[in-house]
Amino acid sequence: MPSSQIERKLAAIMFTDIVGFTKIMGDDETTALSILENQQSLINPIVKEHKGTIIKKMGDGFLIEFLSTVEAVECATQMQDSIKSYNTSDDNLEFHIRIGIHLGDIVILGDDILGDGVNIASRIEPLASPDGICITDAVYQSVKSKLKLDCKRIDEVDLKHIDDKYTIYKLPKQSDEKVDYKQADEIHFTKIEINSVNNETKIVKSYFKALILMSLSGLIMWLFIMGFIFGDEISFHKFQLSDIVGLLILLSIFSFIFSKWKYKIQFKDIRNVSSLLDTLILNYGYEFVNQENNRIEYLHLPRWAFLWNPVIKSKYCPNILRNGYVLRIDYDGNTIRIDGMFYHLKSLLWKLKKHYK
Repeated sequence: MPSSQIERKLAAIMFTDIVGFTKIMGDDETTALSILENQQSLINPIVKEHKGTIIKKMGDGFLIEFLSTVEAVECATQMQDSIKSYNTSDDNLEFHIRIGIHLGDIVILGDDILGDGVNIASRIEPLASPDGICITDAVYQSVKSKLKLDCKRIDEVDLKHIDDKYTIYKLPKQSDEKVDYKQADEIHFTKIEINSVNNETKIVKSYFKALILMSLSGLIMWLFIMGFIFGDEISFHKFQLSDIVGLLILLSIFSFIFSKWKYKIQFKDIRNVSSLLDTLILNYGYEFVNQENNRIEYLHLPRWAFLWNPVIKSKYCPNILRNGYVLRIDYDGNTIRIDGMFYHLKSLLWKLKKHYK
């Protein structure tokens, strides 16, 4: 089709998705289908009220077009408020959604729409927290003078199969500032209840992987330093047996501390969990770096390691080295799987201990 005949327009595009729906469907198909019906009965009138057009349903999600960014954001906020209210009743089948909104150029093809505007909206939707909304900078700049938004800005976000990096805003805001844990308890933790915690770590395998990695890293660093200082005069014969034993003990201790562990945690209610974990993890010196589908990744970049942090953040850093500093969380319904450095996970679990039932 000649480009002159292609119909284009600027529009606010919304994607929605039910959190953990695949697991819900696998556990109970009847419940899943009922949730879909309930979602539609809640969302349809709200979309109509805000002059939106439901382009199509995609399994458990919607693709919706708006002529106004203000209407799109207000619609998303009302959707989440309506679902939260619905979930307060014990008689209703509880569910949670994520929403992503982008303002961009779209191509109209019959009853469907295509283009970068649609692609980007679909990529940022998984970045929203459960019960949350994620918008691009284009949407934020369009509505910031018209709506009062309490949101968190995240710069330089990589989106799958999208060349450019994007600035996004998450609603509601999740603070990355250092906070007092007692205050955080009052704000975020009051509604958190843990049903079970299971250690899924293959301890021996994890330990030896860390031992090998630290041994190689230590050897390379030692050779580099000694070579720089003493040149060709490096000699392993200068080591005493006590030196070697001491080195092995240090390697053993640090390998255990820095080994990667994995836990499965099941919550009674997932709604405040994302905000809680985000607050705790950022207090340990991590930074949010990526989210794809239901996986969130953080990178350990403590302030005291300011000389080393640029190396870890660099795109040229080998994955085998960088992965040692990554903490990952996978969301699946009311269950999360979290893997990261042993001493950080143990500290994180200690903070969560008071909520274990």
